[in-house]
Amino acid sequence: MISEAVVELSRAQFALHAVQYFLFVPLTLGLSLLLAAMESWFVFSGQGVYQRITQFWGKLFAIGFGLNMASSLVMASQFGTHWSYFAHYVGDVFALPLLLGFAGLFIAANGLGWFLFGWQRLGKGTHLAVTWLIAIGCHLSFFGFLIASGWMQNPVGAELNTQTLRLELLDVSLVLSNPLAWAKFAHSLLAGYVVAAGFVLAISAYYLLKQRETELAQRSYRMAAALGLASVIATMAIGDASVYGAGAMQHNKLAAINGLPNDATLAQNRQRIGNGIKAYTILQELRDDKTEPELLAAFAAAKVDLGYGLLLKRWRESVTDASPAQIEQAVSASVPASGRLYWGYRLMIAAGALLALLFVAANAVNIVGWRHAWLFKASVYALPLPWLASASGWFISEFGRQPWLVADMLPIWQGVSTLAVADLAVSLAAYGLTYAGLLALAVMLTLKFIGQGCATVLPINQEPSYVA
Repeated sequence: MISEAVVELSRAQFALHAVQYFLFVPLTLGLSLLLAAMESWFVFSGQGVYQRITQFWGKLFAIGFGLNMASSLVMASQFGTHWSYFAHYVGDVFALPLLLGFAGLFIAANGLGWFLFGWQRLGKGTHLAVTWLIAIGCHLSFFGFLIASGWMQNPVGAELNTQTLRLELLDVSLVLSNPLAWAKFAHSLLAGYVVAAGFVLAISAYYLLKQRETELAQRSYRMAAALGLASVIATMAIGDASVYGAGAMQHNKLAAINGLPNDATLAQNRQRIGNGIKAYTILQELRDDKTEPELLAAFAAAKVDLGYGLLLKRWRESVTDASPAQIEQAVSASVPASGRLYWGYRLMIAAGALLALLFVAANAVNIVGWRHAWLFKASVYALPLPWLASASGWFISEFGRQPWLVADMLPIWQGVSTLAVADLAVSLAAYGLTYAGLLALAVMLTLKFIGQGCATVLPINQEPSYVA
């Protein structure tokens, strides 16, 4: 039986990686689309200012993408180091989504060098194709990781092998077409566009307040305001449809968000735990190579609740002789804590509503042509809001699936590696310091490039000498 300290330290370390990941992924996702749009406008309109705008935002994109790449690789390595049984359990299913995720990252990474240093070497059409390839790679990467995340909340297309105790992929099309994963992808994609729009809006407003880089700032502010308004309206209109998906976990999450009592759910889960104990008992016999038809039929009827029986592993190694008190502990642990989800959801809504008002005002000012310092100041001060809304949404999604790693199948405490508490504490501290350093470096570089403005890109009246 794994100690509570091992479980909590493993969760803390993965949370550290996830926080870093979701600081930069939404930003780079949205910026990749903006870069492609900006350069497309340059190529088809011939207005050189859009080339310089693309170059400027491209440098800030590169900073975020570097941190995105690092956090993605390290976070994935956590599956093998800290969550070894989880990796064993879902490896057959996760192979394709993670392949798509990392393929997209490497596609974007390979194009980034050409994007940054190929302005004088590539033709206009070729360079534009590279920029769009980066955007496609970022979106493909995000899609792959969201398919994996969504599958954990709605596991489809796989079956438990009773001998190896791991899920085996049966239907890849069900994994890729998972409706809950697609709902999460659409909602998170739009949220990423909002983050990028808020980022560009804030920096552009800063320049306008300082009366610097006014042509770049005015055009960037206009584009960011339009993208931000369209994205935040779409995000709020569709909502997070994944919360309303089928399955006990989604119902529990929805009840917690709305502050509703879970008495009926707890009573149902008490029954499922009893049935899960039965499934676990039969599973032990099947692992002894017993293949009687009636035994197989009994397991087939009870296996849907096997995960609920495994909830008891948190308190004792032997599930079959759990005490009534331990069963009640498992019942209480079978639903997420409602308070944090209730307020997290309202924080997300509040941040989204404030952003909607900001983008409406920014678009109105762009249309009328007014220039008000108060709006630009509000745009700068609102910089944290998109991340706050995005982080709140991800907290609701991930905390709301507690206590499951894989919904209704694999509890969190069953997926961890058997590591020493001291080793986990040391690695958590080391990763924390490393990430703090990387984050500080990213902020310093971003502030440096903002301070330089267009000083490091081509002068406003100089056209690049493209290769024919």
